[in-house]
Amino acid sequence: MLEIPEPKLPIPVFAGESLAGFPLGQTIAIGSVAWRVLDGVRFGRVAAIYERSLYLDVNGAWICLADTVLGSGPLMVSVEGKYGRGWIQRFSVGSLVKLTATSITLDNFPILSIQGASAWQPPPPPVWSKTSLADGLDALENLAETRLPTEGLGRFLRSCHHVFPATAESHAAAPAIAVLEGWLDESFAAQTRRPPAHEAVAALLGLGPGLTPSGDDFLGGMLIALHACGKITVRQQLFIPIVALLEATGPVSRAHLQAAALGEGSEALHRMLNALLEADADELAAEVDAIACIGHTSGWDAVAGIATVLRAIASAV
Repeated sequence: MLEIPEPKLPIPVFAGESLAGFPLGQTIAIGSVAWRVLDGVRFGRVAAIYERSLYLDVNGAWICLADTVLGSGPLMVSVEGKYGRGWIQRFSVGSLVKLTATSITLDNFPILSIQGASAWQPPPPPVWSKTSLADGLDALENLAETRLPTEGLGRFLRSCHHVFPATAESHAAAPAIAVLEGWLDESFAAQTRRPPAHEAVAALLGLGPGLTPSGDDFLGGMLIALHACGKITVRQQLFIPIVALLEATGPVSRAHLQAAALGEGSEALHRMLNALLEADADELAAEVDAIACIGHTSGWDAVAGIATVLRAIASAV
């Protein structure tokens, strides 16, 4: 799940500052999906506003304008505000926004400059082995033991997840995740080219509240991990039932899942994945807090999907 909407705050007023004609924020980095959306002059509508971010629907494509504290990602336009988060308060749900190669404009007012922004891409995966995977997963379990949320699917990052208290989402998802675990084991052992059962994927898509439900985040984590580990055929097979069932979830989540199918997720998620791959305990400890800040439970849900894939790879003969 993503951020919970909060009340809009008044725009700060600074003595001697004239806002007319001057952007309220500077775009620092733009993800690959957002970059394609911004390639050309077009219009979008504000679909949702949160404390530190907002979503634009641009002819069916979705991008997220976000405070830099949320990090980067494929759908993200990371913004450094001149007056804190005041730039967000200029928008209202339903507002028509003009997007050009140089700025994001509202009512002929240049809210954000996008000149000079860098293109964000996920960091490449490190050198890893099955031993490092196992060690990384052990370290993650130790770090997460007392931090897992009481909602969502975080318990599935543990190898013995049945000993951790079940949530409403995890209880509903358990049979489908067991099917996916069996499918991963079979895929890595026999190198079969068979997609998982549509019923298992259907049970996860749209499971849970929010713009990106827990089941979607879990599947996205699986796709990203398979891509990072070079398991491209298995990733493609997993995406077959997902793409066939995408209408079962919302448009924002569909956009994130399509990016995950290309191996791209949030910056914090990639840092966590890379630390797991090379068993970097110090980096894992540093990233746990960042993961906890991704939405309500989205970070933990995605890491559970990642851990499910890595366990299967580490145990494959």
